[in-house]
Amino acid sequence: MHSINLIAKALRANCDKDEDFRGWTGETTIGVCAITGIEGPCLPRKDLLGPSFVSIGLLACPSNNFVSVDAYETMKYKWERMSSFFCDGERFVRLDRQGVRNMVLSEDMPASWIGYATTSYKKHGCLATKVNTGNKRYWTFEQRLVNLTDFEKTKMWWEMLNIYIRRGISRPVMESLVCPPYVIKIIGLSTWIEFEKWARSKHLSALYSFLCYLLPSQAELKEEKK
Repeated sequence: MHSINLIAKALRANCDKDEDFRGWTGETTIGVCAITGIEGPCLPRKDLLGPSFVSIGLLACPSNNFVSVDAYETMKYKWERMSSFFCDGERFVRLDRQGVRNMVLSEDMPASWIGYATTSYKKHGCLATKVNTGNKRYWTFEQRLVNLTDFEKTKMWWEMLNIYIRRGISRPVMESLVCPPYVIKIIGLSTWIEFEKWARSKHLSALYSFLCYLLPSQAELKEEKK
């Protein structure tokens, strides 16, 4: 199953409650979808993908002239492109950063699901996400596929990042591993050396970048201290 099919299923199940859902009402023909590569009811490709569409490399069958009804209904749904989201085929849930964090750290997940996190709100999340089954845990963060299947490692990295952000190392410093002298003076040289040694081999990875994004904001940290 493609992410598009999972989202379309959820949207149709809740279409009577969602004014942003646009179902296809025109004629269809059986064909192979250029986007998913799956055979089924289709419509002309030009009705969905115009000349401004540039993500050709993400299509399963880029030379095909048809797109599925599922693809049309999913990609015409604005929140698939303009939000972070979670979908399990029964519900499509728009998420803020805290919502993404809660889902990422959740122990129990459905049989099939996708997760997408973005800060740009410009790309089609359905084209970059991967359907998770079994114990697989993949999220897409800004078109970058993040593997969180080793959940114990994910939790360990998360705990370490949380320890050091509370010791005064900010998210931008964690991401760059460039620490201004005045910050080192505040947190202590030994703290910085410990963190830099732990993070050096990790900070360019998709998992590290994603977990840094999920860290609590300064406002959350201030509220926590209260």
